[in-house]
Amino acid sequence: MENNIFQELLDKYLTGRMTEQEWKIFSQMLKEPEHESQLEAIIDTELKEHALEGEPDNKVLEGIQNQLQQHIKADGKRTPTFSLYLKRMAAAAVFALTLAGVGYWWFVLKTPLKNEVAQANVPDKNIPIPPGSNKAVLKLGNGTEVMLDSLTEGMLLQQGQAKIIKSGNGQVSYKITGTTPAEIVYNTITTPRGGQYQLTLADGTKVWLNASSSLRYPSNFSGKERRVELTGEGYFEVARNESMPFHVKVNSIDVEVLGTHFNINSYKDESVIRTTLLEGSVKVTSGKQASRLKPGQEASVIANGDIKLQDDVNTEEVIAWKNGMFQFKAADIETVLRQAARWYDIQIEYKGGISARFSGQISRSANAEQLFKILELTNKVRFEIHGKNIVVKQ
Repeated sequence: MENNIFQELLDKYLTGRMTEQEWKIFSQMLKEPEHESQLEAIIDTELKEHALEGEPDNKVLEGIQNQLQQHIKADGKRTPTFSLYLKRMAAAAVFALTLAGVGYWWFVLKTPLKNEVAQANVPDKNIPIPPGSNKAVLKLGNGTEVMLDSLTEGMLLQQGQAKIIKSGNGQVSYKITGTTPAEIVYNTITTPRGGQYQLTLADGTKVWLNASSSLRYPSNFSGKERRVELTGEGYFEVARNESMPFHVKVNSIDVEVLGTHFNINSYKDESVIRTTLLEGSVKVTSGKQASRLKPGQEASVIANGDIKLQDDVNTEEVIAWKNGMFQFKAADIETVLRQAARWYDIQIEYKGGISARFSGQISRSANAEQLFKILELTNKVRFEIHGKNIVVKQ
């Protein structure tokens, strides 16, 4: 019976439903050896159940247990620095860490940790590095630049037959008001490092732009095709129009679609340009080579222009950024931190090689320090934070 009470209180602690009286009972129970053992058994069971591969490492297990217990006992606070990964405890913000054959695996659910907790974990007590947000610059055809994040919702301006409207949650849309042909005017929307934005084009196509990206597009489409130009990374949900194919130009690469969902990653600091198809069909052309993708396939265009196809791609990982997450599987530290650098607008410096690989997910709403602290728990990497300059060590 007492064990059942302990687990019930643990559930309430993790989900933030604990009363002051229950807290007094729970904090006392944690000091008793039998409940420390029970807590360890719960962690052990859940890690084994939910690990993608491999078994939990004892040191990692002890580290999770000790962090939770130390924070619970300190200053009478009830907000955990890291919680347990207990799937059956709905709505718990949870953390788990396992040791796999390719390196260490880390996980954090979608609920970010509270800012005051993150600030307590800053290695050298710098100001926390906040996540990116919805911000972008809209450059009109006449050269005028509009800072979208500084404007209130509503119609921004009329451009020919197109109304440009800013709505909530970082979105801009184009609404066509006439039927007669109009002069084609090209606009460009650009997100900075630490920014993202969503755009609905005049034909109804939806585009999500990741940090440090841009899209050049017409205010209205006419003729036999629809063409836009992308730099950086974008996710597209193209409005179907068989008589007017949609083309995305990335450097010398052309991606042609009728109506489909796909992602293009074309950052200059990535080794290849990747087009990943989630739904429908796209044709990727590079020079004299062309490949038609099926859902779940990815086309990688390497430096010499050759196209390589990969089947059964983890599309959830590819578009995790669009869904507000970092997500990796067996990724090296450089891959992880390239994404972090764009989103947090930070500079990365490496001192020494780091061979470990990382998998898992964390909300992009978390501060940068939270991501670093989790990675440090693998004991394979360390971070020194000097403002926005981050030094990475083994």
